[in-house]
Amino acid sequence: MIQRVNEKISVITVYNHIKNSILPVQVRWHGRIYHIKKLGYHHKVRMGRTMLHIFSVCDDSLALKLQFNSDTLEWMLEEVSDGLTD
Repeated sequence: MIQRVNEKISVITVYNHIKNSILPVQVRWHGRIYHIKKLGYHHKVRMGRTMLHIFSVCDDSLALKLQFNSDTLEWMLEEVSDGLTD
């Protein structure tokens, strides 16, 4: 089931200077830590002058859709999915 969340979260990332890429590796949400195992995709969306980076990532049991605002440097958890149908 996909659940819309839209809450601020804490994220630990790794930056690769050779590939010029950033990868979320750990997410903290509601006091729980999720270790990211796989990056599904990363794309950018421009909203006016603001660049948003959207990441689809998975841990062992959940799929998470993350948003990074490059102006405010804030991370948001947009969606959570457990992979089950509604």
